[in-house]
Amino acid sequence: MSITAQKTRHDLEQMNEDLKPYCTIVGGTYVAFVVYGNELSDLNGHERDASDPFWYVMGTDAWFEKQESNEQNYLVAKTYDKDYFTVPVDNDTLKLLKTEKGVLVLFPNFPLEAEDIKQTSDLKELRGWVDNKIVDENLDGVIYCFYTEEDKKKYHEGQKNT
Repeated sequence: MSITAQKTRHDLEQMNEDLKPYCTIVGGTYVAFVVYGNELSDLNGHERDASDPFWYVMGTDAWFEKQESNEQNYLVAKTYDKDYFTVPVDNDTLKLLKTEKGVLVLFPNFPLEAEDIKQTSDLKELRGWVDNKIVDENLDGVIYCFYTEEDKKKYHEGQKNT
């Protein structure tokens, strides 16, 4: 049985306004964001197929980075020109990012709780869950880069002006 529910266009638009992006850890291995609505819609078309279970967005197009404010850590989805959204994260998430470097972003068109996400460290298994239990048109996922300060200097130095 699918987790998805039949919704009208108005219901989906209202849900997208009410629900905010959040961060969770999947299978103790992957940092994942659940993003509703069109927060990243102007990045549509930047996805690349790497013959992996999930497509990815090149780190020169868009990325996540850590920011701090009032002693709270945040991850920010951004490009050179725009910050898309900011989500608070804990120290365990930041530790995991230091080893994994990628962020999985899931785009459901229904309310998706963290505890409902398939807990697996195998991306192929997670992709199968998306395809079989959620149904592709109701949820998709893309991998984005996570950049540390050192990564930003290495990959983005001088890129703003080119």
